[in-house]
Amino acid sequence: MLELTLPSNSNKATYKKISNPFRKILYLFALHSDHPLYLEHKDNLIGVLDIIDGLEYHIKNLRRYEKAACNRSIELRSIFKRQSGEPVYLPKISRRTNHHPAVHEAVAYIGMLGQLATFFESKWFGSVVKENVIAGEIPSILALLPIRNKYTAHRQQDAPRHDDCSNLGLNQFGLKHGLVGPNTNPEIVHLEYSFPSKQRHRLLEKYHSVPINDIEHLGENNNLTIFTPTKNHPKIIAEAISLLQLFFSFKG
Repeated sequence: MLELTLPSNSNKATYKKISNPFRKILYLFALHSDHPLYLEHKDNLIGVLDIIDGLEYHIKNLRRYEKAACNRSIELRSIFKRQSGEPVYLPKISRRTNHHPAVHEAVAYIGMLGQLATFFESKWFGSVVKENVIAGEIPSILALLPIRNKYTAHRQQDAPRHDDCSNLGLNQFGLKHGLVGPNTNPEIVHLEYSFPSKQRHRLLEKYHSVPINDIEHLGENNNLTIFTPTKNHPKIIAEAISLLQLFFSFKG
């Protein structure tokens, strides 16, 4: 059994000031260390800490790739502009910069996001928080799961089903991305992935009829899932913490 050392002298005022997701969840557990639900489920609850830590690790690596790609794009654009007198735009340059290994971090991130969703959809968690509430609290997490289930798990390529898209387009032989955002500021440039799918997560189908902002684009025949890791990540973390607070009926 994993032994977890919780912060001592915990209080709500300090909890509100914590920005690091791992520490915030750890502190949330400390605030509820005597709560019947924590005492009953603590061996399961502490598993979320490793997932959150992993998501934070991969997002930091993705951010490093974004900055490097943007800086390289700016450099190349400047070179081409000086040589030809014509600017070279970011979508063209992004294909020539060395940020493509970032896809491995994105795949790892989505894989851990699948772990997080499974954590929240588990029977023990569902015995406390009902599925309609879960759907309402973590829509961004659920909306990204088609990428996890179909692509990062390699299911659609290896075991296609009759209700899958006929092909994955540019993603057929590897998840593809581009750079989006102002091409002169590496602080606000993002790597972005798009993935076609006919399916949505079952909880969104049941309880959330409208598309999830910035992620889902629903069409008559196919849907498009947009994954922008460093843009989606703050919302994903906020949703996870909010649902954990709800587990304890805690208002942070």
